[in-house]
Amino acid sequence: MYRLIALDLDGTLLGPDGHVSGANRAAVARARQAGVEVVLATGRSWQESWDVAEEAGCSPLMVCQGGGSIADLRKKRNLRHFPMDPAAVQGVLGVLAEEELGVLAFAGDALVLNPVLDAAFVDYHCPIFHRQKVVTGDMAGYLAAHGLGVNKIFAKGDPASFPAVRARLAPWGDRVYFTASGWDNLEILAPGVDKGTGIAALADMLGIPMADTVGIGDNDNDKGMFAAVGLPIAMGNAAPEIQALCAWVTGDNGHDGVARAIHAVLDGCLDTLSPPPAL
Repeated sequence: MYRLIALDLDGTLLGPDGHVSGANRAAVARARQAGVEVVLATGRSWQESWDVAEEAGCSPLMVCQGGGSIADLRKKRNLRHFPMDPAAVQGVLGVLAEEELGVLAFAGDALVLNPVLDAAFVDYHCPIFHRQKVVTGDMAGYLAAHGLGVNKIFAKGDPASFPAVRARLAPWGDRVYFTASGWDNLEILAPGVDKGTGIAALADMLGIPMADTVGIGDNDNDKGMFAAVGLPIAMGNAAPEIQALCAWVTGDNGHDGVARAIHAVLDGCLDTLSPPPAL
């Protein structure tokens, strides 16, 4: 029996309207009533996720920052951190500071961002994010001055610029891991740190074997989760190359794909889902 279901947020649990559907809430409730832990596994911080977890009725423990930390939403803090190499952080931020990108450093429980991202996020509907953010034009200097370790760096901007940015970051390639949660961003973590390692650490805390875990997601930063869990399920809105990494494909996030997948898991009828494409 599967004992833990990990859910990505954007493009997965959240619909196109940015909310959790009634069908998805009902499926999460059914799973938890059956004794299954239903946790978030997201690139967001806990500050950006606690209201969604509450809306969905998820378990209070979660994997956040793309696997860079594990948080307890009851305590409103991170329990464990998987930080990047400090020299790599300074080097990466030095390169990004010369680009026209919005940048956010997840520094433990702190959220440190540059003015470009702050302007892009002016309409971001997350009050606790805005209350706790620190905006500075010298992110590297601020982090160093306050002795803050960084679990993840997020950069947002024109995707046409990303190949050149990654080329400039190549000297740090052995000390960082690149992924993305969408077409317009880059996510940078420590090597060997991703949602899969985060779920493994959380499952260990809960005494759950990885064979008894399910992961549902839709994007590049879910690849580590798909490789680690016992049962990987892709969303119908995921790209074919992402779907091909999974055992099954559910519906899209506009048509309660998460609910469909959870019910299939609980009912033991996974063949009601679709097989992955053959690439």
